[in-house]
Amino acid sequence: MLDFTPAGGRPHPCGEEVLYDFEVDRVAEEILRRGVKRVLLQFPEGLRGRALSIVKRLSERVDAEFLVSGDPCYGACDLPLWQGRSLGVDLIVHYGHSPMMEETNPPVLYVEARAEMDVEEVVRRAVPLLGGAKVVGLASTVQHLSQLRRAERILSEEGKEVRVGGRSGRVTYPGQVLGCDYSSPLSVAGEVEVFLFIGGGSFHPLGLSLATEKDVVTADPYTGKVGRIGEKDRMRVAKRRWATISAARQAERFGIIMGLKAGQRRPTAVRALKGKLEEEGKEVLLLCMEEVNFENLANFTEIEAFIETACPRIAIDGIEGLRQPLLTGEEALVMLGELDWGEVWRATFGGIRWTWE
Repeated sequence: MLDFTPAGGRPHPCGEEVLYDFEVDRVAEEILRRGVKRVLLQFPEGLRGRALSIVKRLSERVDAEFLVSGDPCYGACDLPLWQGRSLGVDLIVHYGHSPMMEETNPPVLYVEARAEMDVEEVVRRAVPLLGGAKVVGLASTVQHLSQLRRAERILSEEGKEVRVGGRSGRVTYPGQVLGCDYSSPLSVAGEVEVFLFIGGGSFHPLGLSLATEKDVVTADPYTGKVGRIGEKDRMRVAKRRWATISAARQAERFGIIMGLKAGQRRPTAVRALKGKLEEEGKEVLLLCMEEVNFENLANFTEIEAFIETACPRIAIDGIEGLRQPLLTGEEALVMLGELDWGEVWRATFGGIRWTWE
């Protein structure tokens, strides 16, 4: 049964609160089925406004202790597993993303928190920005995948052919994108002239445009705004990243960062990069951290360039104020001459990383 609940703090262009399906009954039934007594709930920033209400409703249904993680949550790869073990919890309930990690300790129940929103108005507003394109690709985050069928009908009415990529890489559903994985739309990129992205913000559509090298029209159902990410936007990012790679080529002392978040650990990739750099006569320091940010990097003053292997968006979107260049693993391969610059975005966002190991 759908159980739509206001998210709290997330506005709708009409002034109404956005409703999300928090699946309270399913979560309660799963807790009863498993017989768990202590549960850790994890919410991304945009859904934390309803944490108290969700705990209250769950407590009315089951006799269990509920704890809520207050640490940042950046995605389905960012699970509080060691925190859960230290707290002795029997189950983690992760809200806002589709399943990614299957075998975990403690076990994780994913609640996607699908949004109940009418996207017709914003999609129709976006149609003129598609220009003369005849074949349009559709993509979204998990919250709005249910609206893709409606968007497809609208585009068909406007004389457009529509393509939706299949399930691929780390994504669970056709048409779905993650900040680090655009393998679904990449599977149809050769057939489309432009993509239409339904969802909030510019984070995901910019990644979609970089990965596919296609323009992306954005339809934001939260604000009602539409826009278009084009070649100039891609070139701006590409020039910045190429300048970063060029600066890193001058470095002799590298820090390679191994992410400690549950879904971001790539020790094999870290060791492979270390070996490649040492073959080039470089000094390498291996760093381990959960949060890759300015505060955690700035004091490593001996290091002349960093390579992070956790989430590619950390480096690509940049860390303000960081003096040293910060590369993704794939950009490090470009620096070493082992990956062509023209392949870097597909290698980064294609869903299967570190195949060069």
